[in-house]
Amino acid sequence: MCDHAKSIWFSDPSFHYPRTRNFTKFSDLASFVLLESTPSTAALFFMVAWCIWVRRNKLRERQVVWDVGETVKRARDLLLEFWDANIIRSKSVIPRAETKWKPPPPGLFKINFDGSVFKNLGWAGLGVAIRDSEGRIITALSQKIPLPSSVDMVEALAARRAITFAQEISIFQAEVEGDSLKVISALNNPHSNRSHIGHIIQAIKCYSQSMQVCFFNHVRRGGNCLAHSLAKRAVLAADLDVWLEELPPDLNYVFQNDCA
Repeated sequence: MCDHAKSIWFSDPSFHYPRTRNFTKFSDLASFVLLESTPSTAALFFMVAWCIWVRRNKLRERQVVWDVGETVKRARDLLLEFWDANIIRSKSVIPRAETKWKPPPPGLFKINFDGSVFKNLGWAGLGVAIRDSEGRIITALSQKIPLPSSVDMVEALAARRAITFAQEISIFQAEVEGDSLKVISALNNPHSNRSHIGHIIQAIKCYSQSMQVCFFNHVRRGGNCLAHSLAKRAVLAADLDVWLEELPPDLNYVFQNDCA
């Protein structure tokens, strides 16, 4: 090992190998580093070795080179640049807990609503499920309507039907849930909604004001499965299907899964 190489390797405490062991070949030293060093130290070792090789070739070609004492610093800078360009830093991923239906507080009912689109048939489906604080089915609705102008409109109409349906059966204390963030956000916004669903949002707000307790929550699809299934089932209905204290047999599995 020449004096210049020694001064480079001995300039950093990370490279203690040449001082403590005798290596007759560079390949033996490289194998030792790969086996005994941390990945970051090994990466720096090989980057320094590359810089030494590049510096030597530049000298042979009579090109301008960096000072010997700057070799390790240059290798560190190049290694950081390589990592920044080629390694995607892993982000901590927090597993998302499965969303399940949750009962409302005692004394309240929970009204879940959802909409579904059957574009090829020109229809949309509205689904509403009303349960008490024990999770028992109070009533459920599946309704088919002509296809509105947008998915957001379908969701808004489902929310309106949920409120009017609850009032029809004299439920005036309820927590209303849907998986449309746009509709729920609009309902919780005290300002007027100027979008194409604004008049529906305003009507729902008016209906809700006639109830003793009424508030709106957004829930992920996993917590809205029964209403979603009722909306999908609407394609089978002539117009409107309503069930009191029970569900159609084909949806019992959805209800049981919610209760599990």
